[in-house]
Amino acid sequence: MVVLKPIRQSPTYLYLKAYCLCALVTLFKAAPVSSQLPHLQQRLQRLHARKLKTITLKNWRTVYLPPGDLSLFASAAPVTGVTNPDISISSIGKRWKRRLIDFAQVGELLRRDEKDAKVYPEIDRDATVRRLSSVHPKEKEFIRLRTLKISSQGDDSLRKFLGLGSDEIVDPRDVPLIALGGSGGGYRAMYGFAAFMAASKKLGLWDCLSWTAGVSGSCWTLAGHYTISRQDFSRLMRHYLSVAEELTHPLSLHALDIVARSSQGVYFLLGPLVRKARGGAVGLGIMDIYATLTSTYQLLSREPGAKLSRATFQFSRVWEHAGIDRGLEPMPLLTAARKAPKNAPGVKPHWDSSLSKGPPPSQALAQHTTEASDTVIRSRRGPTDADKKAVAGADSPFAKGFFQWFEISPLEVGSPEAQAYVPTWSYGRTFVSGRSVASRRLPEQSLSLMLGQCTSAPAGPLTGYISALLATMPRRTAMTRWLLLFNDCVLRPLTRRGFLWGNLIRAGHDPNPFYGFDGARSKEWEAETRHRLMDGGMSNNLPNHILARPDRKVDIIIAFDASSDIQSSHAERRLHNFAEDCHMGLEDVTGRFYDPTTKYMASHRGTDAMSTAAAAAEIEAKYIHRYVKVFKGYAKAAARSCTLFTVLFYPTASIQDSIHL
Repeated sequence: MVVLKPIRQSPTYLYLKAYCLCALVTLFKAAPVSSQLPHLQQRLQRLHARKLKTITLKNWRTVYLPPGDLSLFASAAPVTGVTNPDISISSIGKRWKRRLIDFAQVGELLRRDEKDAKVYPEIDRDATVRRLSSVHPKEKEFIRLRTLKISSQGDDSLRKFLGLGSDEIVDPRDVPLIALGGSGGGYRAMYGFAAFMAASKKLGLWDCLSWTAGVSGSCWTLAGHYTISRQDFSRLMRHYLSVAEELTHPLSLHALDIVARSSQGVYFLLGPLVRKARGGAVGLGIMDIYATLTSTYQLLSREPGAKLSRATFQFSRVWEHAGIDRGLEPMPLLTAARKAPKNAPGVKPHWDSSLSKGPPPSQALAQHTTEASDTVIRSRRGPTDADKKAVAGADSPFAKGFFQWFEISPLEVGSPEAQAYVPTWSYGRTFVSGRSVASRRLPEQSLSLMLGQCTSAPAGPLTGYISALLATMPRRTAMTRWLLLFNDCVLRPLTRRGFLWGNLIRAGHDPNPFYGFDGARSKEWEAETRHRLMDGGMSNNLPNHILARPDRKVDIIIAFDASSDIQSSHAERRLHNFAEDCHMGLEDVTGRFYDPTTKYMASHRGTDAMSTAAAAAEIEAKYIHRYVKVFKGYAKAAARSCTLFTVLFYPTASIQDSIHL
């Protein structure tokens, strides 16, 4: 094992491991054949028009032009024959020679970073755990500066967005604290949330926001906006259009080649893995390779001459680079969740109501009832009084099923439920009883690894996937019956015995920053030296748990939901699950802000016009709730008139249809 350790930590071995993973994904990826036809047709047209004239770029990537647009090839010398030089034996040999040189440079570049205090000033500092429930002091100052900028004393963004008269003055104390949250949903959520953010910028809403948060795929969007796009939405949209036109799976061999052939792409692909493997505290798994593969592919700019840079993967530097420290942009919050350790601070044993974790809930399964699952469904309708009494026990299944939310901001990484945070630049270090180990002052963990934890949906319990599938499938089909039988007879027994949630893929390990010694401080520190951060969608597919922290005092939460079950009632049910988890209530007050009947009747007169207006009002009243719903959040212990915050729930990407709210 001692002999094999250096091999397992070598860039060559890690690259081969990533290559094998990409080969499997390329072989089994689910992509419709029809999606390749336009690409194939354009390729044939190009080959016929220019007779295989090629352009080789410095970063080894290929430029695809629209059919017939050959202006760039006007001065190119004709190439005879039909052999593409990019796939010749000599070119392949040169390419792998260059690849081996890149492997050899990874260790040298890592040693450079570990001594470069100018780029990584944290290598000269130790870190401590912050054990307070309040937000970071710098975030409090950010809120003050942000409200000042939104008010009439700054850019006057709120007055312009509301369309108030020029004589109106908005005082900073009257500026509402607005947060925008994006759901999970992979690439669908990534593209959808980007479009939503761009639309909000165009309409002036973005300049009135104080926070923006994401779950799973929306975290990719936030990372791209605050790094490679440099807070320019037009640049972000161009980048995503370029990525989409490649028709490439982010874990495919083609995506791997795009990154590896870019300038220092191998270093940014393998460097974080090598450093983590050599740290000694944790091992590497499939999800660590998944993290660097997906992040480097998505954060590699497609602009000419662009390349990956160290600043792109330093999330803590976003605080200054994006002007958040001056209140110029909303503060980004990435989210993740973990299965809380037994007796961990902040764990409140109760029935976990989320739709996306554990066994499929009765709401998702009610339409798929079969004789084989009747008993199972009855057992999922919620805890009985006896169950609630047993919750206090150490072996309670309800306590074990509780997820703790984590937030990753440019300032710190931590859990509001555990009331513990560490500086973002120190996450990934080894901590003991609130202090980092001085002997391992590593540079900041790569943003790619953090994004891998925030988007680690493949590591979720298979029961969660079954729940999502059943929520969107037709009733009483052979497939739904088979899924129920598989879940009841195979997955649930494995889950009850703690066997990998029925899933062989697990989220990546990281040193637990809240680890401490037993004894007098056992109530303050945790006993596990490692922990796993996973996709927040395992708890809830919206980041409301993070945004609704009492110490943030958010007034309005705009929730953009691009979940796969968005057309069903389960998407809205997640809002109520969030409220139940936070011991709050939600009341639908959409009708107070928008009444189609009043709108149309006030603008039409006469018998014919009135009948037309009535028909139009009926249609709009039928569909308005599919665009936006407004909920008032209130504490269950207080009167409903005491509003804590307002939630605007957008189940589609349409912001313009309901902007009058």
